[in-house]
Amino acid sequence: MAAEPRPLDAYLADPVRIIRDLVLPNGQTYGEVMAPFQERFFTAVFEVKPDGTPVHRLLYDERRRGESKTEDCAAAAVADLLTGPARHRSYAVAGDEDQAAILIDSILGFRSRSPMLADLVVERSRVKNPATGSELRVLASDVATSYGIRARRIWFDEFSLQLNDRLWTSMYSAIGKSPHSQIVLMSMAGWDFASIAWQVREQAIKSDAYYFATREGSELAPWLSADDMEEQRSVLHPSDFARFWECRWTEPVGSWITKEMFDACVVGREAEQRGDGTSRHVGFVDIGLVKDFTVIAVEHGEGEGDDLRVVLDTMATLQGTRHEPVQLEVVEDLVADLTERFKVRHWRFEAPQAVASVQRLQERLEHAKVEARYPTAETQATLWGSLYRLFASKRLVLYPHEQLRREALSLVTRTAGGRLKVVDSSSIHQDHVIALGGAAEMLLSARSERRDVMPALLGRRYGERAPWKGTGGDSW
Repeated sequence: MAAEPRPLDAYLADPVRIIRDLVLPNGQTYGEVMAPFQERFFTAVFEVKPDGTPVHRLLYDERRRGESKTEDCAAAAVADLLTGPARHRSYAVAGDEDQAAILIDSILGFRSRSPMLADLVVERSRVKNPATGSELRVLASDVATSYGIRARRIWFDEFSLQLNDRLWTSMYSAIGKSPHSQIVLMSMAGWDFASIAWQVREQAIKSDAYYFATREGSELAPWLSADDMEEQRSVLHPSDFARFWECRWTEPVGSWITKEMFDACVVGREAEQRGDGTSRHVGFVDIGLVKDFTVIAVEHGEGEGDDLRVVLDTMATLQGTRHEPVQLEVVEDLVADLTERFKVRHWRFEAPQAVASVQRLQERLEHAKVEARYPTAETQATLWGSLYRLFASKRLVLYPHEQLRREALSLVTRTAGGRLKVVDSSSIHQDHVIALGGAAEMLLSARSERRDVMPALLGRRYGERAPWKGTGGDSW
């Protein structure tokens, strides 16, 4: 009778056995609760040809929210750390560093519950196997840095949320350095049929060298509740529900503007500076310290009256993380630099946490008005209405900007309390559009003030007080 293989030999022969023995938060092992779609995924990751190279150079696995995308990637990454070749390097990437770091948090949980992982060293952005010298690293979305990596496996989480193809290009080209490399893409369904995620998804369907799986049309995972889904359906926008819970790619229904409206305004180019003083420039700052972007838009107007065109000169974007939030001092320095370059005469910050910055900039910028505004339902309604009219009448001049386009086309309208309301998607925010619209509104309101000058002068002639006296505003 043949001897039973030692546990290590069994694990090396079949890494999926490690995953079966990992303990989940509920105290059960993967092997006790693993669904068939999970087992197919794990098997595909570790399936190899006779020469040891992976059967699937690329895996594209598309699931609902809550169907263990990140947890399964973490489990597979742990198995690979224990059974892969010595001193190999693998990488976890996602839409941002925080999302990629969730995978590390999952591994930390596995280690705390599974004795076999006790020797793994788990750091903030790295997991090490001291026995082999192998590592899994979280890679920030720094494309320049990502071109230098030599990866055994790349774990790419929430691929449909990628803003452009830059990170994808660097990651996919990295696995071309070795026939033993592999890239694993986990994602929920998306909405942008022009995105890199859709293109790769379609290629994965057609190629025999790739693994493709989707949960569209399937039964819910055993741990998801049909009653909870009905509750979600009653609250979410239909397009969000389709992507999150039906695993269906769909364009937003009730879109705020059309692709044709947006693209018709992309007729300009970004300006480096405009310091001749011939145009009136304004700036709008939408502050986001951690998850949301901080976006600064500088714009100017061309023409008069109903022929006024609003021109986007430049848009600066900052994004922090939970470990390194955006520093307001950096924002202030950037505002000061843009003030000098474009001779900005009026700045508006829309964020409660920016009051101190506004006060400092009021002292720092002698020739510019700097103010803070608290967003209200009324100011937001005015912003969206004004910006929509600019798009519809083609009186907005934009330059190509991927994130701005992505946000604008993800916005949808809903009826709330009998009124039409513009809202963002649950997964794509509206920071760039807010900054664009905020600056545009400043220019449009300035035009309205100019229209009121003649009645004001007539009023002063008859002894009435001019309405601009004592307001603290500058003349337009």
